[in-house]
Amino acid sequence: MSAPASTAAPSERETRVGDRVGFWEKTALGAGWLPVFFGNAAVGSFAIPVYQMTLRLDPALLGLALALPRFWDAITDPVMGVVSDNTHSRFGRRRPYIFVGALLQALAFGMIWMVPTNWGQGAITAWLVVSLIAFYTCFTVFSVPLASLSYEMTPDYQERTRVAAFTGFFGKAGEFLYQWVFPLTGLAIFASVLHGVRWVGWAVAVLIFALLGSLPALFVRERYFRKAVRQAKVRIWPSLKASFSNRAFVVLVGLTILQIAAGMLASNLDFYLIVYYMNAGDVAAGAIWKGWLSSAYALLGILAIFPITWMANRFGKRVTLAVTFGLVFFGAAGKWLLFTPGGTPWKILLDPLLCGPVWTAINILTPAMLADICDDDELRHGFRREGIFGAIFSWIQKTGYSSAFFGTMVTLKLTGFDAALGGAQEASTFTAIRLVLTVSTALWAVLAIGLLAFYPLSKARAYEIRDALEARRGTVS
Repeated sequence: MSAPASTAAPSERETRVGDRVGFWEKTALGAGWLPVFFGNAAVGSFAIPVYQMTLRLDPALLGLALALPRFWDAITDPVMGVVSDNTHSRFGRRRPYIFVGALLQALAFGMIWMVPTNWGQGAITAWLVVSLIAFYTCFTVFSVPLASLSYEMTPDYQERTRVAAFTGFFGKAGEFLYQWVFPLTGLAIFASVLHGVRWVGWAVAVLIFALLGSLPALFVRERYFRKAVRQAKVRIWPSLKASFSNRAFVVLVGLTILQIAAGMLASNLDFYLIVYYMNAGDVAAGAIWKGWLSSAYALLGILAIFPITWMANRFGKRVTLAVTFGLVFFGAAGKWLLFTPGGTPWKILLDPLLCGPVWTAINILTPAMLADICDDDELRHGFRREGIFGAIFSWIQKTGYSSAFFGTMVTLKLTGFDAALGGAQEASTFTAIRLVLTVSTALWAVLAIGLLAFYPLSKARAYEIRDALEARRGTVS
Protein backbone atom coordinates (compact mmCIF):
# COMPACT_ATOMS: atom_id res chain seq x y z
CA MET A 1 0.00 0.00 0.00
CA SER A 2 1.37 3.39 -0.96
CA ALA A 3 2.03 6.02 1.67
CA PRO A 4 0.87 9.58 1.07
CA ALA A 5 3.60 12.12 0.60
CA SER A 6 4.16 14.39 3.55
CA THR A 7 3.34 18.06 3.19
CA ALA A 8 5.74 19.14 5.95
CA ALA A 9 8.83 21.12 5.06
CA PRO A 10 12.11 19.14 5.25
CA SER A 11 13.22 21.01 8.38
CA GLU A 12 9.94 20.04 10.08
CA ARG A 13 9.91 16.37 9.11
CA GLU A 14 10.16 14.04 12.09
CA THR A 15 11.51 10.51 11.89
CA ARG A 16 8.64 8.02 11.89
CA VAL A 17 8.59 5.40 14.64
CA GLY A 18 8.88 2.60 12.09
CA ASP A 19 11.97 4.19 10.57
CA ARG A 20 13.94 4.19 13.82
CA VAL A 21 16.66 1.59 14.39
CA GLY A 22 17.19 0.26 17.91
CA PHE A 23 20.30 1.08 19.94
CA TRP A 24 21.64 -2.48 20.07
CA GLU A 25 21.03 -3.07 16.39
CA LYS A 26 22.96 0.10 15.58
CA THR A 27 25.71 -1.08 17.92
CA ALA A 28 25.96 -4.48 16.22
CA LEU A 29 26.19 -2.80 12.81
CA GLY A 30 28.76 -0.32 14.07
CA ALA A 31 30.91 -3.10 15.55
CA GLY A 32 31.27 -4.55 12.07
CA TRP A 33 32.89 -1.33 10.92
CA LEU A 34 35.83 -1.77 13.27
CA PRO A 35 37.23 -4.62 11.12
CA VAL A 36 36.39 -2.53 8.04
CA PHE A 37 38.63 0.22 9.39
CA PHE A 38 41.40 -2.25 10.22
CA GLY A 39 41.11 -3.83 6.79
CA ASN A 40 41.28 -0.50 4.95
CA ALA A 41 43.79 1.46 7.00
CA ALA A 42 45.53 -0.67 9.61
CA VAL A 43 46.91 -3.36 7.29
CA GLY A 44 49.09 -0.88 5.45
CA SER A 45 49.96 1.08 8.57
CA PHE A 46 51.02 -2.13 10.34
CA ALA A 47 52.95 -3.26 7.25
CA ILE A 48 55.13 -0.14 7.27
CA PRO A 49 56.78 -0.72 10.69
CA VAL A 50 56.85 -4.51 10.19
CA TYR A 51 57.98 -4.92 6.59
CA GLN A 52 59.83 -1.67 5.96
CA MET A 53 61.15 -0.43 9.30
CA THR A 54 61.83 -3.87 10.83
CA LEU A 55 62.45 -6.22 7.87
CA ARG A 56 64.02 -3.36 5.86
CA LEU A 57 62.00 -4.03 2.73
CA ASP A 58 62.70 -1.42 0.07
CA PRO A 59 60.01 1.32 0.23
CA ALA A 60 59.24 0.99 -3.49
CA LEU A 61 58.77 -2.78 -3.16
CA LEU A 62 56.51 -2.30 -0.15
CA GLY A 63 54.44 0.30 -1.98
CA LEU A 64 54.13 -2.04 -4.99
CA ALA A 65 53.09 -4.95 -2.77
CA LEU A 66 50.39 -2.84 -1.12
CA ALA A 67 49.08 -1.54 -4.45
CA LEU A 68 48.96 -4.77 -6.52
CA PRO A 69 45.96 -6.39 -4.74
CA ARG A 70 43.83 -3.42 -5.81
CA PHE A 71 43.85 -4.65 -9.41
CA TRP A 72 42.31 -7.91 -8.18
CA ASP A 73 39.74 -5.95 -6.15
CA ALA A 74 38.63 -4.23 -9.35
CA ILE A 75 37.17 -7.62 -10.33
CA THR A 76 36.09 -9.09 -7.00
CA ASP A 77 34.35 -6.05 -5.51
CA PRO A 78 31.76 -5.48 -8.30
CA VAL A 79 31.23 -9.24 -8.62
CA MET A 80 30.56 -9.50 -4.89
CA GLY A 81 28.19 -6.55 -5.07
CA VAL A 82 26.12 -8.14 -7.83
CA VAL A 83 26.18 -11.56 -6.15
CA SER A 84 24.93 -9.99 -2.92
CA ASP A 85 22.22 -7.96 -4.70
CA ASN A 86 20.94 -11.11 -6.44
CA THR A 87 21.07 -13.47 -3.44
CA HIS A 88 17.65 -14.71 -2.25
CA SER A 89 18.50 -16.98 0.69
CA ARG A 90 16.22 -17.31 3.71
CA PHE A 91 18.90 -15.55 5.76
CA GLY A 92 18.86 -12.49 3.49
CA ARG A 93 21.02 -10.94 0.79
CA ARG A 94 23.84 -9.69 2.99
CA ARG A 95 24.14 -11.56 6.28
CA PRO A 96 25.38 -14.99 5.06
CA TYR A 97 28.34 -13.38 3.29
CA ILE A 98 29.13 -11.13 6.25
CA PHE A 99 29.36 -14.11 8.60
CA VAL A 100 31.46 -16.33 6.33
CA GLY A 101 33.63 -13.41 5.26
CA ALA A 102 34.35 -12.44 8.88
CA LEU A 103 35.83 -15.86 9.61
CA LEU A 104 37.82 -16.13 6.38
CA GLN A 105 39.33 -12.65 6.62
CA ALA A 106 40.52 -13.41 10.17
CA LEU A 107 42.44 -16.45 8.97
CA ALA A 108 43.94 -14.56 6.04
CA PHE A 109 44.94 -11.55 8.19
CA GLY A 110 46.91 -13.72 10.59
CA MET A 111 48.87 -15.25 7.72
CA ILE A 112 50.16 -11.85 6.53
CA TRP A 113 52.52 -11.70 9.51
CA MET A 114 53.86 -15.28 9.30
CA VAL A 115 56.51 -14.31 6.73
CA PRO A 116 59.82 -16.21 7.20
CA THR A 117 62.40 -13.68 8.37
CA ASN A 118 65.38 -15.37 6.68
CA TRP A 119 64.07 -14.83 3.15
CA GLY A 120 65.43 -12.30 0.68
CA GLN A 121 63.60 -9.13 -0.33
CA GLY A 122 62.05 -10.71 -3.44
CA ALA A 123 60.61 -13.63 -1.50
CA ILE A 124 59.35 -11.41 1.31
CA THR A 125 57.63 -9.16 -1.25
CA ALA A 126 56.03 -12.20 -2.90
CA TRP A 127 54.74 -13.46 0.48
CA LEU A 128 53.24 -10.05 1.22
CA VAL A 129 51.56 -9.80 -2.20
CA VAL A 130 50.04 -13.30 -2.07
CA SER A 131 48.87 -12.99 1.53
CA LEU A 132 47.36 -9.56 0.85
CA ILE A 133 45.47 -10.84 -2.20
CA ALA A 134 44.08 -13.69 -0.08
CA PHE A 135 43.14 -11.29 2.71
CA TYR A 136 41.48 -8.68 0.51
CA THR A 137 39.49 -11.35 -1.33
CA CYS A 138 38.03 -12.51 1.99
CA PHE A 139 37.67 -8.88 3.09
CA THR A 140 35.58 -8.21 -0.03
CA VAL A 141 33.23 -11.07 0.84
CA PHE A 142 32.73 -9.40 4.22
CA SER A 143 32.88 -5.65 3.59
CA VAL A 144 30.83 -5.20 0.42
CA PRO A 145 27.66 -6.84 1.86
CA LEU A 146 28.22 -5.02 5.17
CA ALA A 147 28.37 -1.64 3.43
CA SER A 148 25.25 -2.55 1.48
CA LEU A 149 23.46 -3.55 4.69
CA SER A 150 24.31 -0.21 6.31
CA TYR A 151 22.67 1.69 3.43
CA GLU A 152 19.48 -0.34 3.95
CA MET A 153 19.02 0.23 7.67
CA THR A 154 16.32 2.91 7.36
CA PRO A 155 14.58 4.96 4.65
CA ASP A 156 14.70 8.16 6.75
CA TYR A 157 17.18 10.95 5.88
CA GLN A 158 17.87 11.89 9.50
CA GLU A 159 17.90 8.37 10.94
CA ARG A 160 20.47 7.39 8.32
CA THR A 161 22.80 9.98 9.79
CA ARG A 162 22.16 8.64 13.31
CA VAL A 163 22.87 5.08 12.16
CA ALA A 164 26.05 6.25 10.47
CA ALA A 165 27.07 7.96 13.73
CA PHE A 166 27.41 4.48 15.26
CA THR A 167 29.57 3.24 12.39
CA GLY A 168 31.55 6.46 12.72
CA PHE A 169 32.06 5.85 16.44
CA PHE A 170 33.54 2.42 15.82
CA GLY A 171 35.66 3.88 13.03
CA LYS A 172 37.05 6.35 15.56
CA ALA A 173 37.62 3.46 17.98
CA GLY A 174 39.63 1.78 15.24
CA GLU A 175 41.62 4.95 14.77
CA PHE A 176 42.32 4.97 18.50
CA LEU A 177 43.37 1.31 18.58
CA TYR A 178 45.30 0.61 15.40
CA GLN A 179 48.33 2.83 16.06
CA TRP A 180 48.85 1.03 19.39
CA VAL A 181 48.97 -2.39 17.72
CA PHE A 182 52.61 -2.19 16.67
CA PRO A 183 53.89 -0.78 20.02
CA LEU A 184 52.36 -3.86 21.68
CA THR A 185 54.73 -6.06 19.70
CA GLY A 186 57.69 -4.59 21.59
CA LEU A 187 56.51 -5.77 25.02
CA ALA A 188 59.08 -7.66 27.10
CA ILE A 189 56.99 -10.86 27.04
CA PHE A 190 57.89 -11.34 23.37
CA ALA A 191 61.28 -12.73 22.34
CA SER A 192 61.51 -10.29 19.43
CA VAL A 193 59.44 -7.72 17.56
CA LEU A 194 58.55 -10.28 14.86
CA HIS A 195 57.50 -12.76 17.55
CA GLY A 196 55.27 -10.06 19.02
CA VAL A 197 53.91 -9.18 15.56
CA ARG A 198 52.64 -12.72 15.09
CA TRP A 199 50.95 -12.96 18.49
CA VAL A 200 49.38 -9.51 18.25
CA GLY A 201 48.41 -10.08 14.61
CA TRP A 202 46.51 -13.27 15.45
CA ALA A 203 44.85 -11.57 18.42
CA VAL A 204 43.58 -8.82 16.10
CA ALA A 205 42.45 -11.47 13.62
CA VAL A 206 40.35 -13.38 16.16
CA LEU A 207 38.96 -10.55 18.29
CA ILE A 208 38.36 -7.86 15.68
CA PHE A 209 38.03 -9.51 12.28
CA ALA A 210 36.24 -12.71 13.36
CA LEU A 211 34.34 -11.86 16.56
CA LEU A 212 33.26 -8.26 15.95
CA GLY A 213 32.93 -8.87 12.23
CA SER A 214 30.29 -11.55 12.75
CA LEU A 215 28.00 -9.39 14.93
CA PRO A 216 26.11 -7.64 12.08
CA ALA A 217 25.31 -11.02 10.52
CA LEU A 218 23.86 -12.26 13.80
CA PHE A 219 21.99 -9.23 15.15
CA VAL A 220 21.08 -6.82 12.30
CA ARG A 221 17.81 -7.13 10.37
CA GLU A 222 17.61 -6.67 6.59
CA ARG A 223 14.81 -4.26 5.65
CA TYR A 224 14.76 -4.14 1.83
CA PHE A 225 14.96 -7.90 1.31
CA ARG A 226 11.29 -8.48 0.45
CA LYS A 227 11.29 -5.63 -2.05
CA ALA A 228 14.53 -6.86 -3.67
CA VAL A 229 13.25 -10.43 -4.08
CA ARG A 230 10.58 -9.19 -6.50
CA GLN A 231 12.87 -7.10 -8.68
CA ALA A 232 14.59 -8.20 -11.89
CA LYS A 233 18.11 -9.58 -11.71
CA VAL A 234 20.80 -6.95 -11.17
CA ARG A 235 23.41 -7.07 -13.94
CA ILE A 236 26.91 -5.77 -13.53
CA TRP A 237 27.55 -3.65 -16.64
CA PRO A 238 24.23 -1.77 -16.72
CA SER A 239 24.62 -1.20 -12.99
CA LEU A 240 28.13 0.20 -13.36
CA LYS A 241 26.94 2.51 -16.15
CA ALA A 242 23.98 3.69 -14.08
CA SER A 243 26.21 4.30 -11.05
CA PHE A 244 28.60 6.58 -12.87
CA SER A 245 25.78 8.44 -14.60
CA ASN A 246 24.57 9.52 -11.15
CA ARG A 247 26.09 12.93 -10.44
CA ALA A 248 25.74 12.64 -6.67
CA PHE A 249 27.65 9.35 -6.72
CA VAL A 250 30.40 10.74 -8.94
CA VAL A 251 30.86 13.70 -6.57
CA LEU A 252 31.04 11.36 -3.58
CA VAL A 253 33.59 9.18 -5.37
CA GLY A 254 35.68 12.27 -6.09
CA LEU A 255 35.54 13.34 -2.44
CA THR A 256 36.62 9.88 -1.33
CA ILE A 257 39.57 9.81 -3.72
CA LEU A 258 40.69 13.20 -2.45
CA GLN A 259 40.16 12.17 1.16
CA ILE A 260 42.25 9.02 0.91
CA ALA A 261 44.94 10.31 -1.41
CA ALA A 262 45.65 13.42 0.69
CA GLY A 263 44.53 12.26 4.13
CA MET A 264 46.30 8.91 4.17
CA LEU A 265 49.38 10.42 2.54
CA ALA A 266 49.48 12.89 5.43
CA SER A 267 48.92 10.14 7.99
CA ASN A 268 51.84 8.13 6.63
CA LEU A 269 54.23 11.03 6.12
CA ASP A 270 53.70 12.42 9.61
CA PHE A 271 54.69 8.98 10.96
CA TYR A 272 58.07 9.31 9.23
CA LEU A 273 58.52 12.86 10.53
CA ILE A 274 57.71 11.73 14.07
CA VAL A 275 60.13 8.76 13.92
CA TYR A 276 63.05 10.18 11.94
CA TYR A 277 62.79 13.98 12.35
CA MET A 278 61.43 14.38 15.87
CA ASN A 279 62.85 11.19 17.46
CA ALA A 280 66.15 10.81 15.57
CA GLY A 281 65.17 7.48 13.99
CA ASP A 282 63.94 5.76 17.18
CA VAL A 283 61.13 3.62 15.74
CA ALA A 284 59.81 2.46 19.12
CA ALA A 285 59.60 6.00 20.53
CA GLY A 286 58.13 7.35 17.31
CA ALA A 287 55.49 4.61 17.22
CA ILE A 288 54.40 5.60 20.74
CA TRP A 289 54.08 9.28 19.80
CA LYS A 290 52.21 8.31 16.63
CA GLY A 291 49.92 6.30 18.88
CA TRP A 292 49.26 9.36 21.04
CA LEU A 293 48.57 11.46 17.94
CA SER A 294 46.11 8.92 16.55
CA SER A 295 44.48 8.63 19.96
CA ALA A 296 44.01 12.41 20.04
CA TYR A 297 42.44 12.29 16.58
CA ALA A 298 40.15 9.49 17.72
CA LEU A 299 39.15 11.22 20.98
CA LEU A 300 38.39 14.50 19.24
CA GLY A 301 36.54 12.56 16.54
CA ILE A 302 34.33 10.86 19.12
CA LEU A 303 33.58 14.22 20.75
CA ALA A 304 32.66 15.60 17.32
CA ILE A 305 30.09 12.88 16.54
CA PHE A 306 27.15 14.57 18.23
CA PRO A 307 27.67 18.12 16.86
CA ILE A 308 28.32 16.81 13.35
CA THR A 309 25.22 14.58 13.47
CA TRP A 310 23.12 17.50 14.74
CA MET A 311 24.52 19.89 12.15
CA ALA A 312 23.94 17.44 9.28
CA ASN A 313 20.32 16.88 10.26
CA ARG A 314 19.75 20.60 10.78
CA PHE A 315 21.59 22.13 7.82
CA GLY A 316 22.25 19.18 5.52
CA LYS A 317 25.15 16.83 4.91
CA ARG A 318 26.78 18.87 2.14
CA VAL A 319 27.01 22.03 4.26
CA THR A 320 28.45 20.10 7.20
CA LEU A 321 31.18 18.54 5.07
CA ALA A 322 32.10 21.92 3.57
CA VAL A 323 32.51 23.46 7.04
CA THR A 324 34.83 20.68 8.23
CA PHE A 325 36.94 20.92 5.07
CA GLY A 326 37.25 24.63 5.74
CA LEU A 327 38.82 23.80 9.10
CA VAL A 328 41.30 21.49 7.36
CA PHE A 329 42.48 24.31 5.10
CA PHE A 330 43.49 26.41 8.11
CA GLY A 331 44.90 23.35 9.88
CA ALA A 332 47.32 22.63 7.02
CA ALA A 333 49.69 25.37 8.21
CA GLY A 334 49.83 23.73 11.62
CA LYS A 335 51.41 20.64 10.11
CA TRP A 336 54.42 22.71 9.04
CA LEU A 337 54.80 24.22 12.51
CA LEU A 338 54.00 21.27 14.76
CA PHE A 339 55.94 18.33 13.28
CA THR A 340 59.36 19.70 14.16
CA PRO A 341 62.10 18.67 16.63
CA GLY A 342 62.74 20.65 19.76
CA GLY A 343 60.32 21.80 22.41
CA THR A 344 57.74 19.45 23.84
CA PRO A 345 56.61 16.58 21.58
CA TRP A 346 53.10 17.04 22.99
CA LYS A 347 52.62 19.95 20.58
CA ILE A 348 51.67 17.48 17.82
CA LEU A 349 48.45 16.80 19.75
CA LEU A 350 47.23 20.24 18.61
CA ASP A 351 47.08 18.94 15.03
CA PRO A 352 43.67 17.22 15.43
CA LEU A 353 41.92 20.42 16.58
CA LEU A 354 41.43 21.65 13.01
CA CYS A 355 42.23 18.56 10.95
CA GLY A 356 40.31 16.04 13.06
CA PRO A 357 36.59 16.88 12.67
CA VAL A 358 36.62 16.25 8.92
CA TRP A 359 37.37 12.56 9.46
CA THR A 360 34.34 12.19 11.70
CA ALA A 361 32.19 14.04 9.16
CA ILE A 362 33.41 11.77 6.36
CA ASN A 363 32.95 8.58 8.38
CA ILE A 364 29.40 9.51 9.38
CA LEU A 365 28.07 11.32 6.34
CA THR A 366 29.48 9.23 3.48
CA PRO A 367 27.42 6.09 4.30
CA ALA A 368 24.32 8.23 4.91
CA MET A 369 24.83 10.03 1.59
CA LEU A 370 25.28 6.72 -0.22
CA ALA A 371 21.97 5.54 1.21
CA ASP A 372 20.33 8.68 -0.22
CA ILE A 373 21.99 7.94 -3.57
CA CYS A 374 20.57 4.40 -3.56
CA ASP A 375 17.09 5.92 -3.21
CA ASP A 376 17.83 8.25 -6.11
CA ASP A 377 18.94 5.25 -8.18
CA GLU A 378 15.77 3.33 -7.34
CA LEU A 379 13.63 6.29 -8.38
CA ARG A 380 15.47 6.57 -11.70
CA HIS A 381 15.84 2.87 -12.58
CA GLY A 382 13.57 0.81 -10.30
CA PHE A 383 16.34 -1.28 -8.67
CA ARG A 384 17.68 -1.62 -5.13
CA ARG A 385 21.39 -1.93 -5.92
CA GLU A 386 23.12 -1.18 -2.63
CA GLY A 387 25.52 -4.05 -3.37
CA ILE A 388 26.90 -2.57 -6.57
CA PHE A 389 27.18 0.93 -5.06
CA GLY A 390 28.88 -0.53 -2.00
CA ALA A 391 31.22 -2.59 -4.19
CA ILE A 392 32.34 0.34 -6.31
CA PHE A 393 32.83 2.50 -3.26
CA SER A 394 34.69 -0.27 -1.42
CA TRP A 395 37.07 -0.76 -4.34
CA ILE A 396 37.72 2.96 -4.61
CA GLN A 397 38.43 3.15 -0.88
CA LYS A 398 40.81 0.18 -0.88
CA THR A 399 42.51 1.38 -4.06
CA GLY A 400 42.86 4.82 -2.56
CA TYR A 401 44.38 3.55 0.67
CA SER A 402 46.90 1.40 -1.18
CA SER A 403 47.65 4.17 -3.67
CA ALA A 404 48.27 6.50 -0.74
CA PHE A 405 50.75 4.03 0.74
CA PHE A 406 52.38 3.67 -2.68
CA GLY A 407 52.44 7.47 -2.98
CA THR A 408 54.09 7.69 0.42
CA MET A 409 56.82 5.26 -0.60
CA VAL A 410 57.42 7.06 -3.91
CA THR A 411 57.49 10.42 -2.12
CA LEU A 412 60.08 9.11 0.29
CA LYS A 413 62.24 7.87 -2.57
CA LEU A 414 61.96 11.21 -4.38
CA THR A 415 62.93 13.14 -1.24
CA GLY A 416 66.07 11.02 -0.86
CA PHE A 417 64.91 9.22 2.28
CA ASP A 418 67.08 6.24 3.28
CA ALA A 419 65.92 4.07 6.19
CA ALA A 420 69.51 2.91 6.78
CA LEU A 421 70.47 6.49 7.77
CA GLY A 422 67.97 6.56 10.61
CA GLY A 423 67.61 10.08 11.94
CA ALA A 424 70.67 11.29 10.02
CA GLN A 425 68.73 12.15 6.86
CA GLU A 426 69.68 15.15 4.74
CA ALA A 427 68.03 18.40 5.86
CA SER A 428 66.56 18.78 2.38
CA THR A 429 64.81 15.41 2.77
CA PHE A 430 62.94 16.53 5.88
CA THR A 431 62.07 19.89 4.27
CA ALA A 432 60.63 18.15 1.22
CA ILE A 433 58.52 15.76 3.34
CA ARG A 434 57.17 18.66 5.41
CA LEU A 435 56.25 20.61 2.25
CA VAL A 436 54.38 17.66 0.76
CA LEU A 437 52.53 17.13 4.04
CA THR A 438 51.46 20.79 4.30
CA VAL A 439 50.61 21.53 0.67
CA SER A 440 48.74 18.27 0.02
CA THR A 441 46.53 18.88 3.07
CA ALA A 442 45.61 22.44 2.00
CA LEU A 443 45.01 21.42 -1.62
CA TRP A 444 42.77 18.55 -0.49
CA ALA A 445 40.53 20.96 1.42
CA VAL A 446 40.20 23.44 -1.43
CA LEU A 447 39.38 20.81 -4.06
CA ALA A 448 36.87 19.06 -1.77
CA ILE A 449 34.93 22.27 -1.07
CA GLY A 450 34.82 23.01 -4.79
CA LEU A 451 33.55 19.51 -5.56
CA LEU A 452 30.80 19.71 -2.93
CA ALA A 453 29.26 22.63 -4.84
CA PHE A 454 28.17 20.09 -7.48
CA TYR A 455 26.49 17.63 -5.07
CA PRO A 456 22.75 17.69 -5.98
CA LEU A 457 21.02 15.79 -3.13
CA SER A 458 19.99 18.39 -0.60
CA LYS A 459 17.87 17.51 2.42
CA ALA A 460 14.75 18.75 0.63
CA ARG A 461 15.52 16.71 -2.49
CA ALA A 462 16.13 13.56 -0.41
CA TYR A 463 12.65 13.87 1.12
CA GLU A 464 11.11 14.46 -2.31
CA ILE A 465 12.72 11.25 -3.57
CA ARG A 466 11.45 9.27 -0.59
CA ASP A 467 7.91 10.56 -1.04
CA ALA A 468 7.97 9.68 -4.74
CA LEU A 469 9.25 6.16 -4.02
CA GLU A 470 6.63 5.47 -1.36
CA ALA A 471 3.89 6.76 -3.61
CA ARG A 472 5.08 4.27 -6.24
CA ARG A 473 5.90 1.11 -4.29
CA GLY A 474 4.82 1.70 -0.68
CA THR A 475 6.83 1.96 2.52
CA VAL A 476 9.69 -0.23 3.64
CA SER A 477 9.65 -1.78 7.11
